[in-house]
Amino acid sequence: MIKSILVALDESKSSESAKILTLQLAKSYGAAVTGIGVLDEMWISTPEAIPLGGAAFKAELDEKLMNDAKRVVHKLEKTFAEDCKKQGITGAVIDTSGIPSSEIEYFTTEHDVLVIGKDADFHSSTTVETAVSVKQLIKECPRPVIVTSPTIPNQNGSAVLVAYDGTFAASRALHMALLLGIFKGKTAHIASVSGNENEAKDCVARAAKLCENHGVKARMHSLVTSKKPAEALVELSNDLKPSLLVMGAYGHSGLAYFFSGSCAKDLLKSTDIPIFVYH
Repeated sequence: MIKSILVALDESKSSESAKILTLQLAKSYGAAVTGIGVLDEMWISTPEAIPLGGAAFKAELDEKLMNDAKRVVHKLEKTFAEDCKKQGITGAVIDTSGIPSSEIEYFTTEHDVLVIGKDADFHSSTTVETAVSVKQLIKECPRPVIVTSPTIPNQNGSAVLVAYDGTFAASRALHMALLLGIFKGKTAHIASVSGNENEAKDCVARAAKLCENHGVKARMHSLVTSKKPAEALVELSNDLKPSLLVMGAYGHSGLAYFFSGSCAKDLLKSTDIPIFVYH
């Protein structure tokens, strides 16, 4: 079961959703939560070409930007601590500086799961794409990552959608989700996307058996189609309205290149459902 959750604190809308979801999970599992604020000093003070005699101005500007960034991070940390206190949740704050993905990866080791907004870039800027730091953490984080969008729909729903392609990555993701109790009070909907019906049925049957071994009710969805996996999964999720989507990353077949190809962009753009990823 989930005992501790780390959530990345940032100004983005998706990061606010990440905080909300984290507090919901903390209440559901009785877990402790930690908010991490990261000051990216290297990014703020990046060397750049300056005109002759402009060094003093550059130093003054860098100091102002650094102080402004510190105020933003400290405000996020203070608000998070206050939110935890208001909801009676055991909360803590980590205040650190450095490369965001590296700092978060380091501290995630102390927790069961990381929750992060997909547009969290830690630079007070707006992006419509999945932020670089988030992509890096999906690839290298030692713990499962839950990626949120600006909204978190279906949180009162009873379905969790599992994208299962039979790879080691997909198997590990499902197993970890089961061990962490992600399916508590939920039904697991196992979906496999393939052009071969027998292959799809065999794939979901094995995953459903694992769920049953853990006392989790599972329903199977063999999606025989020539459509892209992301498109087929989005269509199914529109029908099921799951509260979470579980899947692996960096496998070697089927949905294998989900987070290294266009499928990742398609799915994150097409759905606001939180995505539980483990590689």
